[in-house]
Amino acid sequence: MQKNQEEFFYFILNHSQECIIKYDSGGCISYCNDRLLELTGYGAGELVGVFIGELIQNVFVVVDNHIGLADEYKDTEVIETVLYRKNKTCFPVEIKVVSGVFDGVEVMICTAVDMTRYKESIRKVEETTIQMQESMKARDAFVANVTHELRTPENGIKGHTEILMEQEQDFQKINYLKMILDCCTTMEGIINNILDFSKLEAGKFQIDEKPFSFYNFISKMEKMFTMLTMRKGLRFTLNVAQEIPDKVIGDELRLTQVLNNLVSNAVKFTEQGYVGIEISLNTRINDEIELFFMVVDTGIGLSPEDKDKLFKSFSQADASITRKYGGTGLGLAITKELVNMMHGKVWADGEKGKGSTFSFTVRLKTEQAQDGTEQETSIRKWKYSSNLNKIAGEQDLMYELGSDINIRELKKYFEKLNISMDMENWQKAESFATTLKQLVSNGSKDLQRLTFRMEMMIRKSDCDKAKEYAQKVKEQLMLEIEDFEL
Repeated sequence: MQKNQEEFFYFILNHSQECIIKYDSGGCISYCNDRLLELTGYGAGELVGVFIGELIQNVFVVVDNHIGLADEYKDTEVIETVLYRKNKTCFPVEIKVVSGVFDGVEVMICTAVDMTRYKESIRKVEETTIQMQESMKARDAFVANVTHELRTPENGIKGHTEILMEQEQDFQKINYLKMILDCCTTMEGIINNILDFSKLEAGKFQIDEKPFSFYNFISKMEKMFTMLTMRKGLRFTLNVAQEIPDKVIGDELRLTQVLNNLVSNAVKFTEQGYVGIEISLNTRINDEIELFFMVVDTGIGLSPEDKDKLFKSFSQADASITRKYGGTGLGLAITKELVNMMHGKVWADGEKGKGSTFSFTVRLKTEQAQDGTEQETSIRKWKYSSNLNKIAGEQDLMYELGSDINIRELKKYFEKLNISMDMENWQKAESFATTLKQLVSNGSKDLQRLTFRMEMMIRKSDCDKAKEYAQKVKEQLMLEIEDFEL
């Protein structure tokens, strides 16, 4: 029975992945397992009686005929060193030394683990890390140089175009100059996206949380997006839950960037109808709130397949979208990263041809003990400064064809349009025609088509055709609105 136990014991030792060395108090080896022989190239029995210091140098010392560890290793549980082979080469190991007394005899055991693969892996990781860092530095330098080189001519074109616009009198040429400025704005947006994406990848984007007025922020957003949508003849709607506190702490700049990306996208992919923002309060726990934003449009919409591609870098839902609308596919990828940094989530929904909805949440902190009167004042100021709805519900009524306010606005802008055309002030006339196009956006297709053609004739400074189509628009309005007269 004893013999069987010993055989089983040595069977386990010889099949261990660790090198195992048994030695006496003088340091002479009395046993080593097969793993040690395999790694060092010694034959069976060759190491018996050999001093362990020949295999593992500078670790063991003999004092008064008794082996021990060198002073520097006495308090070390695991020692990193090297193990020498028969051919005097070596490889890295981690060793552990234990000792005990059995049957009155002191027994010492040294185990060693081969660290060659581990060290090689560490070396490769370090090399790869260095290469990646150098590559990222080179890429960042390249991006910075390229974007700088792009900004220089873009700023030059923009500046000279603005100078020409101030001096130019011809309406058609002014329109061409506006197109050049629009192209410069698009180019500027692409350059900014490339820079932002590069910073995000390099981990250089930081969230800078500061106190700000939420309703002042909303007022600025409304003015900016109203102008953006009006240029394309779209309606803009904004609904904000009034239980949202005014004094909040967060990164106003990054929140502006997220909304600007989503609304600009919505405007780009919407040819008619409206773009709207809905903001509500999701939760409020102590001094932290979670806001829920929805950006809704009546644009080209999304298919289920499109949604999987939306938030990936350099990706758009369809290749044809890039050809028709332009863009790099970076805006939504940047948006997702920014929302994540503000402890929120972003997702998209929609149906092909029936518009889309982009939603996201962000978490903000609130200032303690907010004054209720101050909150009401902030909301009143925002409502008063609103460009589109000075009273609740007025905006929707303004664009409801045939409503009192709609008829009043139509008459007012037709009067201004007629005066502008008589004076051949085509720049103002185009502005009034764009507003009229918005005011009839809920009318019939015939009415919308006639208004669009009227606007085109005004852009071409074709007085006779412009007045002809203006008259046709009035006649169509009289057919669609009872008792409508101009």
